[in-house]
Amino acid sequence: MKKILFFMPNIERGGIEKNLIILSNYFEKKNYSIEIVYGQISNIVSKKINKKVRKTKVKKFIDFTYLNPRIVNTINCFFYLLFFYSFRKEEKILSFQDHPIAIFISLLKKLKCIIRIANHPVGSLKFYNSKIIFIIKLYIKNFSYLFSDGIICNSMASTNYFKKKFKSKKIITIYNPIQIKKDMKNKIRNNQIISVGRLQNQKNFHGLIKAFNLIKDNFKETNLIIIGSGSYLKSLKKLSKNLNLSKRVIFYKYQNPSNFIKKSKIFILNSLWEGLPNILIETQNYLTPIISTNCLSGPDEILKNGKYGYLVPINNEIKLAKKIKYVLSNYKEATQKSKLAFKDLGRFDISNQCKKYDNFLKQF
Repeated sequence: MKKILFFMPNIERGGIEKNLIILSNYFEKKNYSIEIVYGQISNIVSKKINKKVRKTKVKKFIDFTYLNPRIVNTINCFFYLLFFYSFRKEEKILSFQDHPIAIFISLLKKLKCIIRIANHPVGSLKFYNSKIIFIIKLYIKNFSYLFSDGIICNSMASTNYFKKKFKSKKIITIYNPIQIKKDMKNKIRNNQIISVGRLQNQKNFHGLIKAFNLIKDNFKETNLIIIGSGSYLKSLKKLSKNLNLSKRVIFYKYQNPSNFIKKSKIFILNSLWEGLPNILIETQNYLTPIISTNCLSGPDEILKNGKYGYLVPINNEIKLAKKIKYVLSNYKEATQKSKLAFKDLGRFDISNQCKKYDNFLKQF
C-alpha cells in the first residue's frame, strides 16, 4: 500500500488545516496509508480527520519553557522521525510546515519529499523581520528547497517565484481544494462589514479598524464584525475603545463564519501577506462583495485582478476607507462583481484540485 506522511508539527485552526483535512481524507479514500505527525493539534481539526487516518502525537523529547512552543513541537517531531519512526521504502513525505526539517529528514532517510507552499515566501517573511534577518531566512529556505523533490504552490505568484529560482525542479500550481456550496438563496444583508482570521499581525485588523474609523460618520448605521481568536484581541479592543468604536466594532471568537458572511454587505481581507486565502473563495459562495489587499499572494488571482471584487494596496487604511465608502455607495456594481465570481467558482472545485495532488505525487 502506498503511504504518505504528512509533516505538520503545529496543527491549529486555519486555511492550512482545512487543506490538511481535505487532502488526508481524500488520500485515505484512494487507498493510501496516511499518517500525520504533529506536536499539537486542535481538537476541532482532529475530529474532522477520518478515523482511518493515523495521527501520531510525538513525545516531548525536549520541553524548554523559554522557547516558542511551535519551535519545541518542530524539534520534537524532528527527533521522533530521525530516531524512532520506521519509514517504508516507497513512503513519501508531504510537508505542510517547517519544510527545511522535513527535507533534511528525507535526505537522511533517502525518501521523496514534496513540500506545499502555503504563503508566498517573500510576503510571509518581510513583515516579521529586519531586512538582514529577512534575507538570511529567505536564503535558508530557498537553499533547503533545492533538495526537495517537488514543490506545490497554491498560487501562480508563488509558482513563478520558484520557477525563476529552480528551473529544473518539478513545480506545480494547485489551488486550495474547496467544497463549493453555491448558496444562491435570497439574502437580507445587514448593515455590517465582516472580516475573519487569526488576530495576529498578518491579518492587519488594526489597519482595518482605523479604516473603518475614517468612514464611520458617513455610514452611522454600519458596524464592523471581526471573527477570530489570537494574541492581538486586547490591543484591537483597546484601539476600538480609543477611537470610540466599542459599540460599532464587534468581536466574536473563531467559529464557522458562513452565517455572518451571508448577512454582511462587504467582506474585507486586509492581510499583509497570504498564500491563497480560502476565506475569499468561501465568501464567493454567498455572493458577498469582497474588498481585499493586493498582497502576495492569491487575492488578485481569486478576484481576477479586480473583475470579481476590489483590490487595495497593503497597509494603507486611507485607500481602504475610500474603497469601503465607494462599495457601499455603489453597491449594485459590487453585487455584479460577486455574481461573476460566483459563476467561476468551479476552478477551485475540491475534486479537481485533489486529483491534481494525486497525479503530481505519482510522479515521484
